[in-house]
Amino acid sequence: MRPCALCMLLLLWAIAPGVAQSQLIVVLDWLPNPNHVPLYVARETGLFASEGLVVSLQVPTAFDPSDPAKLAAAGRADLAITTPINLIVIRAQGVPLTAVGSLIQKPLGGLLALKERGIRTLADFKGRTIGYSLEPEEPVLWAAMLETAGLKPGDYQLINVGFDTLPTLLTGQVDAIGAFRNVEKILVEVQERKETVFFAMEEHGIPEHPQLVFIANETVTWQKSELLRRFLRAVLRAVALTLQEPDRAFALFLKANPDLQREADLNRRFFDATVALFAGAPCHNQLDQWAKLQSFLLERKLIARTTDQLVTTNLLPPECGR
Repeated sequence: MRPCALCMLLLLWAIAPGVAQSQLIVVLDWLPNPNHVPLYVARETGLFASEGLVVSLQVPTAFDPSDPAKLAAAGRADLAITTPINLIVIRAQGVPLTAVGSLIQKPLGGLLALKERGIRTLADFKGRTIGYSLEPEEPVLWAAMLETAGLKPGDYQLINVGFDTLPTLLTGQVDAIGAFRNVEKILVEVQERKETVFFAMEEHGIPEHPQLVFIANETVTWQKSELLRRFLRAVLRAVALTLQEPDRAFALFLKANPDLQREADLNRRFFDATVALFAGAPCHNQLDQWAKLQSFLLERKLIARTTDQLVTTNLLPPECGR
């Protein structure tokens, strides 16, 4: 028995450094919410562990949409979740960040209005006010959408109302807001029992693109390439499980985030409006989409130059193709 025990000790000693290297820190784009379900599925079902990974899912230190990217750029996180638009803007400023995979495959944003205000088409925004949160992205996006209906700046008013957009819509301070179809639209319909009109950005002039992507700095993509490959393999399997067993996936998400149990029904509605958009993740290798989005942002002067280093597909699972 003694030789066997000695062998086990030697084996544990040999693999100990590998355990330390298997840790990955992932910074979410916001507080845990149904957009993140596959990540919690991967953690709770042991899919990360089966790839030899210990994944820490962390909330950003400041609720600024650019904060996760800053943490990844500074090396304080291995991966961060952000939007392709945010990544393109940051990359154009010379920050060496790259998308390595995706989480949600289609945009969630658009313009939200109340049907009772008489808005049925984008043309009805003439003479109206629109509330938004994020500078400079939102004014550019909403102006581009309204152009498709023949409206130009001056035909409507854009107002920065901060992050409390929904109350300004419900109290009539604005006629519409920039919103997400899987959150604010549902909140208005469920909690306020009001009919809504939602104009999806990708249906009105904004190039199709993923909503959320995983980004890393160039040092991490080089030094931890094998760990990132394992991470994305686990995400692929977690997405498949989420699509096949949505009830189980959502239950695992609530188990990992017990504070959300208080509004489980509402969070389930958010999840139901999102789950189909996980299909295809983490594959983000539709490079024509990235090219069109970057060209759009250049034309709209959100960026001053383009870059060909936005995306790496080298870390994706084979199922994604090339």
